[in-house]
Amino acid sequence: MCRVLSYLGYPVLVEDLLYKPDNSFIKQTYHPIYMPHLLNLAGFGLVAWNNESPNTGLPFIYRTDQLPFYDENLRNLTQKIEPYCLLSHIRGVAYSDKKVVSKQNVHPFMFPNTNIALAHNGALHQFDNMKYELLNFINKENQKYIRGTTDSEWLYAVFLSQFQLLSGKDEIANLTTALIETFKIIKKIRYHYNIRVNSPMNLFISNGKFIAATRFVFDYGWRAIHEGLEELAHYNYHSLWYTYGEKYILENDEYKMKEGDKRSSIIIASEPLTEDTTSWIEVPEYTLLIATLESDEIRIISYDIDI
Repeated sequence: MCRVLSYLGYPVLVEDLLYKPDNSFIKQTYHPIYMPHLLNLAGFGLVAWNNESPNTGLPFIYRTDQLPFYDENLRNLTQKIEPYCLLSHIRGVAYSDKKVVSKQNVHPFMFPNTNIALAHNGALHQFDNMKYELLNFINKENQKYIRGTTDSEWLYAVFLSQFQLLSGKDEIANLTTALIETFKIIKKIRYHYNIRVNSPMNLFISNGKFIAATRFVFDYGWRAIHEGLEELAHYNYHSLWYTYGEKYILENDEYKMKEGDKRSSIIIASEPLTEDTTSWIEVPEYTLLIATLESDEIRIISYDIDI
């Protein structure tokens, strides 16, 4: 299981998200509360938007295939960066010599021809059987930017191609339409190859102005006849949580969202950053959650994914 963390709202020091909470994002790599039997040892990535930096539409990007808890450069950077929007990913793969650990496979993915980034928590069963048929749904421009071996990058290319086809609507409407169309494409190809095994698709998407996150799984509960380490990523529990409030703060030695007149900040993550989850809301299965920041207030839209 991979782990994903996203943030939108009042500028926050990245260290306060990645390192300092009692169930911090980095701590989840080696001492997770959820799925404690599977560690995340295949790389770390981060995109972050800051209004005070040059080219504000262009995010700061940091990716490494090294272990983040040994990364002194990452720790130093997080003590200096205060973005208003962030998308971060820790990659987890089955313990197998068949898996490729490389920088090209580190999320979030962001092609040079777009300002939209995507991270994925999940795995598509029998992806190698599906991927070349996916080329029918990826435009030529995006095909040339695929560098790695993950199902996630191909999913990103499919989604981005569907998004770029749309025009005449607002960005959030296009985003929703493209995501649903991506799920329909995957469902169609899985049907063609008679794939009926549990395959989670928790996607996180952002361009600095919104965060979209899905909690979705194809064929929930269906398991392969011959199971092994390769199947772990398909069967394990993939959750999605969020918390929002006026500002993310440290209060009484505990990180939390401060309540106030306005709810100006939101965290959406694969698991809570604190052991106390009373201020966190778990997103139900088959849900698309979209958060935008409008007039310094978070607006949340929720859709049922019914394909």
